[in-house]
This record gives sequence, C-alpha cells and structure tokens, in this order.
Amino acid sequence: MRAVFSVILIVLGCVLAPPALVGFWVAADLADTDSYVKDVAPLADHPDVQDAVVDRVTGAIARPLRKRTLSPAEDLVHTLVQAVVSGKDFPVVWEDVNRMAHRQLIAILSGGDGRVPPVRDDTVSLDLTPVYNLVKDQVNSLVQEELGGPLPDLHPMFELFSSADLARARTAYTWLIRLKWVLPFLSLALLAAGVLLARDRGRALTGAGLGLAASMFLLAAALAVIRDVYLPDYVGPAMPEAAATAVFDALTGFLRAGLRVIFAVGLVVAGVAFFACCRKRASRDHQPAAPVNDVAAG
Repeated sequence: MRAVFSVILIVLGCVLAPPALVGFWVAADLADTDSYVKDVAPLADHPDVQDAVVDRVTGAIARPLRKRTLSPAEDLVHTLVQAVVSGKDFPVVWEDVNRMAHRQLIAILSGGDGRVPPVRDDTVSLDLTPVYNLVKDQVNSLVQEELGGPLPDLHPMFELFSSADLARARTAYTWLIRLKWVLPFLSLALLAAGVLLARDRGRALTGAGLGLAASMFLLAAALAVIRDVYLPDYVGPAMPEAAATAVFDALTGFLRAGLRVIFAVGLVVAGVAFFACCRKRASRDHQPAAPVNDVAAG
C-alpha cells in the first residue's frame, strides 16, 4: 500500500507540472502589459510581420483607388507603406498598437468593461490606423486630384480574438492567475512526498524525474499542435499564417524556455538517481561475505 500511494503522489505531481508552468507563464508574462509588449516588440523588425502590415494597410488604401481604376498608383502606395514600416518610427507605433490591443484583451478576460478601442464588432483587433496615418498625407499628395478629394478615414486592422472566445476562456484565465503560485508548490510537494514515502527512494526519484520530463514533452507536443494545426485555422484570412506563427512564437518564448529547463532538470535528476542506485547495488554485491565460524561437535 505504501508503494501504491507513492506512485499516485508522483503521478499527480507530474500531471500538475504542465498546468503549473502554463499558469505561471500566463500570470507573469501574458497578463502583464509591459511583458506582453516586450515580447512582441522585436516583431517590428520581423520580415513576415512587416509584410503582413504593409499588405493590410496597402489593401485598405487601394480599395478607393481601384474604384477609380488607379491600379498603377497601388504599386506606389505599396512602396510608400513599405518605407514607413521599415522606417525608424514604426517600432514605436508597433508597441503602441499592441499595448492598446493587450489592454482590451485583458479587460475582456478579467471581466472588465471591454468596450474601449480597438474593439469593433465584438472582435479584439490590432488597429493599424497609426500606420495608415503616417502614410496618409504622402498618398493624398499623389492621388488627391485623381480621387477628387482626400482619402477617407480608414482603419486597417488585424482581427486577433473574438470577444465570445475570450469570454469562454475567462474562467480558465481567472483560475490560472489565482493559482500561479499554488500549482507549482503543490506539484513539487506531491513529487517530494511520493519520493519520501517510497521504500526504494532512488527508484522513486528516477521515476519522478522521468515523469516530469515526460510531462514537459507532452506540453511541448501540445504547443506544436496548436502552432501548426489549430492556429492557421483560427486566424484564417484575418492574418497571414507566417505572421501569426511569428507572433505565437514570440508570445510563447518564456513558456517554451521554461519547459525545456524543467525537461532537462527531470532527465538530470532521473539520470543521477539511476546511476546512484546502480552504484549502491554494485557496492552491495561486491561486499565480502561474513566469515562463518566452524562449530566443533562435542
């Protein structure tokens, strides 16, 4: 019975390890606006993200041009937008629009008001209006005569999340935030209790290390499925797949680094415990046998 309880405790500790890591990542990295912006800030120089922004802003400007059959001007607009996106002002604009989108995201997940910009049509979006404003005057000076007036106010954007989807995730988000410290300590406590309760603690420690590494491997596999299978279907035509993948990789960088560390620690602990058990068993087998005294018969 003691061995059974030991196995149960170790298994529970390993099962809780992935949600414990995910909860800590959500609370420490994803839920904090400054951390979120810091994660996505390098994407301002990412080629796939830049191309997606250029195409979206150019497409918004090109619609009124196409109505006037000004297709040659579309190439020039694309060049102007590309110059702005690759310029020195874009990183600051990129951080600002992401900061606004993240505040809206957290407002909905935490049950706040959720009706401040950039929410339109119940969708949290990355509003690219500031990028459009940077190039609007240049485009107006080129095509105002052909259009018969200035360009209208446009709001190009990337649709990120549906408010309904975020509302459904609100319960999980709330509990992960609340248990960000409880789950890690509970997982470690269960693993330690299972090892201490075992008769063969070396073997139990080996199993705990392997189980912990296996749980991190399963978490990595789940992230890979979300990234390569679920994410393209979710974003659909709203955002190019390459850009969405780059954003996903940037946001999950902390999580992936954490699971790699825990995976390595689990393997190291299992390896050290295994070789310690082998050495202990070998030393026991090589101990000289105790001398046996002959008893003389009377």
